[in-house]
Amino acid sequence: SVELAEDLSPATVNRRLASLSSFFEFLADEAGDDHWANPVVWRLHRVRQGRHLPRDLSEAVARQFWPAVCLGPVRDQAIVALMLDAGLRVREVTALRVQDFEAALQPAELCSLRVRGKGDKERRVWLATETAALVHSWLAQRPAVVDEALFITRRGRGFSVRGIQDRVKHYTRCAGLQPDQVSCHRLRHTFARRMAEARMPLPSLSHWLGHSQLKTTQIYIDGANPDVQGDYQAAIDRLSEPAEGQGIRAAISTPEATAASDEGTEPTPSLEAAAAPSLTATDIERMASGLPVWLLSHIVEFLLAKQVRWQPHHRRARTRQWLGELRRAWTWLLNERQVAGYANLSRRDLSAYLTHCHERELSSGTINHFLSTFWAFLKFVEDRGEPIAPGLYRVPRPKQPDWQPRPLTEAEYTRLEQVVLTATAEETPEMAALDLSWFFILSDGGLRVSELLTLTIGDWDPQTQALHIRHGKGGHERRVPVSVRTAQALELHLAGRRTERQAPLLVRMGQAMSADYIRRRLHIFAAQAQVEGLTPHRLRHTYATRLLNGGGLPITTLQKLMGHRRLDTTMLYTAVYDQTLRGDYAAAMARLQARSESSPDQDLWGPTIEAVFQTGTETSGAPEPGTIANCV
Repeated sequence: SVELAEDLSPATVNRRLASLSSFFEFLADEAGDDHWANPVVWRLHRVRQGRHLPRDLSEAVARQFWPAVCLGPVRDQAIVALMLDAGLRVREVTALRVQDFEAALQPAELCSLRVRGKGDKERRVWLATETAALVHSWLAQRPAVVDEALFITRRGRGFSVRGIQDRVKHYTRCAGLQPDQVSCHRLRHTFARRMAEARMPLPSLSHWLGHSQLKTTQIYIDGANPDVQGDYQAAIDRLSEPAEGQGIRAAISTPEATAASDEGTEPTPSLEAAAAPSLTATDIERMASGLPVWLLSHIVEFLLAKQVRWQPHHRRARTRQWLGELRRAWTWLLNERQVAGYANLSRRDLSAYLTHCHERELSSGTINHFLSTFWAFLKFVEDRGEPIAPGLYRVPRPKQPDWQPRPLTEAEYTRLEQVVLTATAEETPEMAALDLSWFFILSDGGLRVSELLTLTIGDWDPQTQALHIRHGKGGHERRVPVSVRTAQALELHLAGRRTERQAPLLVRMGQAMSADYIRRRLHIFAAQAQVEGLTPHRLRHTYATRLLNGGGLPITTLQKLMGHRRLDTTMLYTAVYDQTLRGDYAAAMARLQARSESSPDQDLWGPTIEAVFQTGTETSGAPEPGTIANCV
């Protein structure tokens, strides 16, 4: 918990836990005592790791960084080029020997390097003409020393990993970039991303990078997304008018906006500074007052351990939610079932509380969430030696109805968008740029509100017009391209602001924008557009349905844009089943009709099938009102 509170990554925490666990097993083996219990309980202590995209350089940063390197000696240029243009790890560069460089035998051939990678595995990589020329130039200058390292320092010794990292940091400062924007491994990631975008076959790229598994290389493909940008733009073009987004800049870029931009240089806080502080033990004790001491102490300890594993912007609200669920349940169990301790808490007691929840007409989703929270708490206290009846974990969950998305109809979305454009035209330029930015990010980008609120300026890449989602559900990262009008609104909102990479992307009155503001504004827009029950998440549903059914976006591309791990989830979000089933049904009826016509004796189903299929044919060009096909 202390390490997580210090903002160490989950991978770092898990690696340290593995070291502690291994060290304890060593001590236990040395002592010869089989009764020692390992203090590292993986089920309890392991921190879930999301799927992260590679940290590559944007093309704008790469173009700013390389000229600074070119001002240095040819040795440094060759070192950086091998990482940026050949994808070598920094340790692989330090391990290179002079004899590992093989010059081309024929003018049309490429020079190559023999590279020793992880696990002492060797591979051969070829060098582009420019990179080979830099290595040749360095070899012509390289002093004759005993050390066989390809790259040597002024003292005549081979470079260390730290030495090369320091050279990269030096050129990062010379280029006027932030220290965390460029690193040796980011240069390698940039090479891999460029090769993926150039559609280098996955097996070849995997071998080139020295990966033992293709799934490792697949991460670079996901980061590059060579098809997603094109698929998204094509779908947006089909949904939008040809002049999409042309009126936004003209509507906002007024002389007043320009003047405001020149003055708007006040620094904005980082997301960490803007996030509400976590609840302390005193806060939790005050909110759970009335519970017995034996229970309260465990609840406080449990929530403090949990909240440091949650993202900062979720900690306070989620801690309140979990505390409320535990406090209500235990208050009822203490008063109605006379539970005096963990030892006499039975399965019947928990079942009786669930019956009470049903009588209060709580939804099955709410009850299931409580069960997950309650079971996590019981496992927590059980790991601390308290007696917990195994039957408590076998209480059946209530069945949840099949979840269905709630996208807006095309008519509803058209009215809503027109209201937003009309209302923002009457606002100040600053407010118009802000409102258009968050609305278009939700409607044209399909982001969750929690993802939108955690965006920083460094997550916006104006060159590729894409957003880097670093705090997706489950910790999964992805890149999302945005529409032209979204990019215009963002650029106008950012005009004149200082460019701290960790500052919030969307700011209102000098502070990071809140979810309450978005919901309040969206409620006003929905009332004017006569759209009932509108929430930010319904805009995400609408985004998915419009792109798939109206824009013709491939379902696999939409899965990447939405950040779903399973394709089935994307299918539900897009409400595609209605159209798919209808098409499959019509096709099956056609096949049955053809079979019936080819076998006149089997005409029992003939009239029925013919009538059904004829009806389907007549209506295929004009869907019935209210269907998804008609909406999109």
